[in-house]
Amino acid sequence: RKGFTLIELLVVISIIATLMSLILPAIQNAREAARRTQCLNNIRNVTVACMSFASSNPQGHLPSLSYYPEDASAASVIRPFIEGRSWVVEILPFMDQQATYDRWNSDLSWRDAANRSLADNLYIEALACPNDDSAFQVQGGLSYVANAGYGSTTTGADGGASQSRGHNFFDANFDWDSDGTAATESDREITFRTGIFWPNFQNSIFGQICKNRCYAPGKIYDGSGNTLMLGENLNAGMENWSNPSVQSCGFMLPLSGGASSPGDATVVSNVVFGDVRQAVQPTESPFINESKIGPEGTPYLSSNHPGVVVTSFCDGAVKTLSESIDQNVYAQLITPDGSRLRSLSSGVPFVSENPLSGDEF
Repeated sequence: RKGFTLIELLVVISIIATLMSLILPAIQNAREAARRTQCLNNIRNVTVACMSFASSNPQGHLPSLSYYPEDASAASVIRPFIEGRSWVVEILPFMDQQATYDRWNSDLSWRDAANRSLADNLYIEALACPNDDSAFQVQGGLSYVANAGYGSTTTGADGGASQSRGHNFFDANFDWDSDGTAATESDREITFRTGIFWPNFQNSIFGQICKNRCYAPGKIYDGSGNTLMLGENLNAGMENWSNPSVQSCGFMLPLSGGASSPGDATVVSNVVFGDVRQAVQPTESPFINESKIGPEGTPYLSSNHPGVVVTSFCDGAVKTLSESIDQNVYAQLITPDGSRLRSLSSGVPFVSENPLSGDEF
């Protein structure tokens, strides 16, 4: 009778299995390449929106990491601030979301029912990486976070202050000038130079020092092409994209702070630019993909793209950074003004970063 023998069937099955083993990985690689390309396009759109915000700003500043308005209902002379809004709210008009921005009440917290409803029920495709299951096609989802510089974990669990105060250079507990006292005026100014996006406090607690203190893209000393603006974080967007906490909308490098002895040459700057791992808070894993498994609200770069994370720079370029990048180079990419030579009043030489070479990242 006509038909196939058992051997012939086995040969055909083995050939099909072999072809599938060759083809399926190629298909998966093609899908991943497509998702990475989409992610690069998304972060480019968000970066362009940030730069458009800066172009429309009279001072050329990028949006603040978060905005904390005064609480007009407070009776004290020094008014406490209410929970404000993130930088994402400020760039809505530049992302075809003018209607949402017009409906947002900037005098109220992001937790206000009306504001909360706007963010909870709005999915903005450009804000989500297709590899981020917690943000992609999720209303209120956010994958991209802003460069919030260095923070001191010795003054709060969120890298610089209590949750209500937000992460900011004013509270960072560093003794950069090695005068024996941390967080003096000169220390705060150097901390400010470690990041691009900082909170904007409209109340009188900080006076004018924390108002509109963000960098302009064209005034970055280390070079806008050598300074990170945005990056991916799988654990971002706690609750929704309007949350102003650094855990939700920013990424930072958590360093151990505190005072040093007057005239001590082993200031934190020496440690940071000698071996940055030694300066990191021991309980933290802040480098690329070290904390990708969470928990939610971990303010460090991470992604599900194999071995890389998608980032953008202050010149508008978008790139992938390898998770195996030299940790000191990564620390330098965060700072916009780390290579400037400085003279400290304490007489201790400040160890500045070396200028970055284009083949280091």
